[in-house]
Amino acid sequence: MDHLKILSRAWTITWRYRALWLFGFLFALAGGGSGGGGGGNGGGSGTRWTQPAPSNIPWNTVLMIILIVVAVILVLVVALTILRYVAETAMIAGVDEIEGQGIALTVRRGFRLGWSRQAWRLFLTDLVIYLPLVVMALVLLAFAASPLLLLLVKADVVRAIGVVATIGFALLVILFIIAIALVISVVMPYIRRRVVLGKQGVMASIRQGVMLVRASLLDTGLMWLLLAAIGIVLGLVMIPVALVVVVVAVLIGGVPAGLAYLISHSWVVAAVVGAPLFLIVLIPTLAFIQGMIQVYRSTSWTLAYREVAARHADLLPVNGS
Repeated sequence: MDHLKILSRAWTITWRYRALWLFGFLFALAGGGSGGGGGGNGGGSGTRWTQPAPSNIPWNTVLMIILIVVAVILVLVVALTILRYVAETAMIAGVDEIEGQGIALTVRRGFRLGWSRQAWRLFLTDLVIYLPLVVMALVLLAFAASPLLLLLVKADVVRAIGVVATIGFALLVILFIIAIALVISVVMPYIRRRVVLGKQGVMASIRQGVMLVRASLLDTGLMWLLLAAIGIVLGLVMIPVALVVVVVAVLIGGVPAGLAYLISHSWVVAAVVGAPLFLIVLIPTLAFIQGMIQVYRSTSWTLAYREVAARHADLLPVNGS
């Protein structure tokens, strides 16, 4: 495998086919989106705050507000999850068509590729792999913390043994989790592409992805290391870029917020005016930059997968479900 050629070709595709930028942006926005809330206290001098009695609190209204907030959060989570897997499927399938058929990817074509059974299977694959791993990690961490029960004993020596044993077990569990995470990070790119490009079922994709990694362990491992190194370099470059973006966002949101405060003398009004402008600049800009990085990584892995799958075609079925 010519790794440098793959990385160079991945950059060419990333830069040339701008429809991929949209799906990288959506992927980053959905995968890294987080919500937050803010509040403020306001009051004038000489104003006395009277707390309503518990019997006067409109509990039905409070319950309705809570239910509405929960429903909105659930809808957002579902929508972002769908968007994430549609965007990822579009990136993988779109690059495969670009490289294999010479088709210039469009936004409409990308959404057609993304809105497919493969996106649903991609979600199920993550569920099948990561959910048991999370449960296992929680169980192991609980086991590692079990020696802390010795703190209930009054003897100082026994308590010290409990603390030392907990630290030792915790370190072993953390190292084990890191090792599992590294293995998963190596095999997952091929598993995901077996789902999208091989049109395989969840379990078949997992088996075949592992087989491809085992058959090309040196090449795949080197690709993983190169992309990891590129990721570290890009992460370092992103630090000053992110700082510049934050400063610009603060200026764009802070100036109107300051004017609003001078007029209203209320921090709540200033926050309502400035916070949306700050977030409108910050989140899309960082998501776009991160999306470009994700497009490049995904494209690199798709090109590597295509080469490995072609070399070891005898290990794979033609098409399956």
